[in-house]
Formats: sequence, structure tokens, C-alpha cells
Amino acid sequence: MNAKVILLILFCSQAYANYLDRDEVHEFIDFMSVEHSFEKSYLVDIFSKAEKQQNIIDSMNRPAEKVVTWDEYKSRVSFFRIQNGKIFLRTYKKWFDKAEDEFGVPREVIAAIIGLETNYGGYKGKIRVIDALSTAAFDYPRRRTFFKKQLEEFFLLSREENFDVMRIRGSYAGAMGFAQFMPDNYRKLALDFDEDGKKDILNNAADAIGSVANFLASDAGNKRGWDEDGFIALPAKAKKKNVKIKSSFGLKPYDKLDIFYNQTDFDFPKQYIQISLFPKDETKDEFWIGDKNLYAITRYNPSSKYAMSVFLLSEELKITSDL
Repeated sequence: MNAKVILLILFCSQAYANYLDRDEVHEFIDFMSVEHSFEKSYLVDIFSKAEKQQNIIDSMNRPAEKVVTWDEYKSRVSFFRIQNGKIFLRTYKKWFDKAEDEFGVPREVIAAIIGLETNYGGYKGKIRVIDALSTAAFDYPRRRTFFKKQLEEFFLLSREENFDVMRIRGSYAGAMGFAQFMPDNYRKLALDFDEDGKKDILNNAADAIGSVANFLASDAGNKRGWDEDGFIALPAKAKKKNVKIKSSFGLKPYDKLDIFYNQTDFDFPKQYIQISLFPKDETKDEFWIGDKNLYAITRYNPSSKYAMSVFLLSEELKITSDL
């Protein structure tokens, strides 16, 4: 065996064993063993194979919502995504019917979220979730607490659903399946919508459809969830030139309609109104008035660009679906 092969084997072994060289990983293993009765030998084996990935840290430092312009972001509402959405709506009509009946969330909105997240299940991510969450939990100090919790939830989820921790793949942040749920939301909000005995949003479109509807409708009693009588967004026009408002709408509704003309005949429920400026990263002005349903979408992903992309795609699917 030549020297290069020996060095490669040693390098690979060191990469796999890296996490077991760290005290905080062993502290996490001890915690999972005491708090949740996991076998230490099982966790040691997992972390001996988990790998730190610098590209995950790089992606977290430059999320798309911050570096992609609004024009680039809304270009995702493409002809092909609209056409694929029409097919998805037809294929799973039974489950969209059920989701609308049970949760009151329009099918086009559910489909738009799944379409933007994974192109209707066509691309769910290629990064091992154990690598994504381990890297974020132990090598990304800015959000270490959040991702350690997600890592804990991922182990619990995998035990509950009998998943192989080492085989599940997702996004660089550890989001999974058709709907890209983080582990905590998977455990809390994913549904066995087709009642086959498994909550499988990794491979089951029916479960994903019901789970997205459940997510958007959750906390409806506290006025945070979906409002069947509300709207998402409507265009507005400033009453004066060079209107000065915050460049992003914030995540909670507030009432400042006095600086805008309503461009529709809709009777706005002011207690739920928030003012939005899109895009915040370009010179042109694009004003929208958002209802609490826009806020419900931002609970799925706290980005104004994301929420408006969901809205625009849902409008296209509503026009063209003929369902």
C-alpha cells in the first residue's frame, strides 16, 4: 500500500472520528442517554460517522433570503413550476380536498409551499441531516442552542418513526421531506394524513399535504393561524411620493393604512393589517397590504420574499388549476 493511500485512509478516519474528540459532543451524548434513555454506544457510533461540512456553515452565513434580490426570488414562480403544480394538484386531488375541508387552507397555497420548497418533492436535499445538524449544533456558534435542540428532536423523531438516522437527507439546515420540516415541527405538526400508520412527509405526498395545512392552521385560536375569511396580500399605492416606511414588514400585524390608497374594493379588517414594501433591495417601489394569512406564511419561513413568492405562485395555480 503506497503512502498516498495510507494518508487518505488516515484522513478519512480522522474526519469520521472528529466529533468524538470533543467534550461538548460527549456532553450531548450523556444528556440524550439520561434524559431520553438512548444507548450511549448507539450515539457514539452515530457521531463517529457524522461529518462536519464547511459548505453548511457557508450557506448559513449567506442565506438566499438575504443575498437574492426580489426579482430573482419571484422568478422561481416559473412556467415549469406552475405546470408541475397543476399536475401535483390533479394527482393528489383527494388529499387537497381533505386538507381544505379539515383546515380551511386553500389547496393552491399548500401546493405553492411544497412547490417552492422541493419542486413538489422533486428535490428534497442531498445533505445527510445528521451532518447538517451536527455541524450547526457544534460548529456554528451563532445558532448553537437552536440546532442542538433540533439535533435532540431529530434523534427522538428517528426513534419514534423508526428512521435510519444515517440515511435521511435534506437541506443544509436539516429540513426534511416534501415540505422541508425541521425536526421539532415534524414531531409536533406532521400528520399521518392517509392513516397508513406512519407520519411520513419524507416520501408520502398525502402526509405532506395534510402536514402543511396543519402547520398553517396551527394556533388559529390565538389569531396566528390561517383565517378562512382573510386574504394574503393586495396591491397598494402610496398617497404621497417618497413615502418613508420600514423596508421590511416585520412579522406581526400593525395598522398604518393611512399612508396608502387601497387599490381594490376589499374591506380591510384593520386589526390584522400589516404594511409591506417589496422589494426592499431594489430602487423601485412595490407596496402590498398583507393580512394575517401573509403572517401565517412567514411563520413557515420568516422571509417577506418567501411569503410573497408563495402568494404569487398560489395565485397562478388558482387561475390555471381548474379544480
